[in-house]
Amino acid sequence: MIRTDQIRINYKLTFKAPFLFGIGLRKGLIHRTASRDAKGYLYVPGSTIKGVLRERCEHLARLFNLKIRAPHGERSALAEFNPNASLVDRIFGSRFRPGRLYFDDASMSQEDQALFDGEQEPKRYLDKQIQQRTQVSISRLTHTARPEFLYTSEFGLHYLHFEGQIYGWLQDFSLPDDSRGTYASLLLLAGLCSLDRLGGNKSTGAGQFTWEILKLQINGEMQQRDTWLEKLVDLEYYEIAQGLEQGES
Repeated sequence: MIRTDQIRINYKLTFKAPFLFGIGLRKGLIHRTASRDAKGYLYVPGSTIKGVLRERCEHLARLFNLKIRAPHGERSALAEFNPNASLVDRIFGSRFRPGRLYFDDASMSQEDQALFDGEQEPKRYLDKQIQQRTQVSISRLTHTARPEFLYTSEFGLHYLHFEGQIYGWLQDFSLPDDSRGTYASLLLLAGLCSLDRLGGNKSTGAGQFTWEILKLQINGEMQQRDTWLEKLVDLEYYEIAQGLEQGES
């Protein structure tokens, strides 16, 4: 049976290493400047979280031998006209089926924002929330420094905390013998809990973080994360549920 659930997830990110979310603009001698909100504080773009989370959900779907479609693949373009959307597309949407799940930017916690205030002057130490790193690009062919490729980036300090939320609607098949959730909700939560890095320079150790779910609600009812993750094995039956739905229709 197909059902539609209202989802709301409040979470907290704690970075264990310096992190980089650039805006693609240069400032003076800094080639990659960090993303800041209207007040000047660092933040984690919701679009970045959505993109990384989609990739992780695709990996998990492959682990359970589920069919997925590459969001930008030419061969998968025609497959999107199929009335049966893939499980990943049901969560994040596709070119022809807009998703109804929204990812807010994660803002720096109020406690951490206060760290950069002076006694009489708010935001006095705002420039201390970042550190500058000068790096050199390495040639993949020679494994040596590339000439004239020295650049400087802004990295956020580690141990900063950010809070955000994911909310909207998910429409999918109900889990076996369970009237309170869907396969899409299960894959989304499993993907969230498996994330461990965000942003640029991940291959050099940047962007490592821990993820804490503060609140998980489905149709206004509070849910326990661990109880849901115990159902992860049910993903093996997703295509069976999809086939049964086609047979009934």
